[in-house]
Amino acid sequence: MAIDPVSAIAVATASYNAIVKAWQAGKQVESMSADIGKWMGAISDVKQAHQEKKTSRFKNVDEQALDTYAALKKAEKMELDLKNFLIANYGFNAWSDLQKIQANLRKQRLEEKRLKEKKIEQIMEMLGLGFVTLLLTAMIGGLVAWVVWLKGGFK
Repeated sequence: MAIDPVSAIAVATASYNAIVKAWQAGKQVESMSADIGKWMGAISDVKQAHQEKKTSRFKNVDEQALDTYAALKKAEKMELDLKNFLIANYGFNAWSDLQKIQANLRKQRLEEKRLKEKKIEQIMEMLGLGFVTLLLTAMIGGLVAWVVWLKGGFK
């Protein structure tokens, strides 16, 4: 499913603004975790949308670039600002620590998605097997009824 970079940057901007307001009000990063998480997800969506548009074969190169370039640059600026904020308030390792947490969460979500897809696939296989079993049973029953009818059993 294609991600709309304009919608993603709108979510990122709203989350970023909430983070900045909270920071200016003297709140700690821990109290901003929901907004930071939402912001990071939106930034990831902007980058993914840019990659998808960049590799799309359905539009010309100019349209691809214009569709995502502004959103990507705005996302990069917000990312740099947040990185500087975290480093200034929590030290040089803060940004890399946050990226490690983010990578682990992405892996976890990807694994959850893979397991969900596998479960759906197994359910579909079971439904298919059930349908085939039902169909074979009906065919065998029909064959038995036909043989009985040929022998004159149904009068």
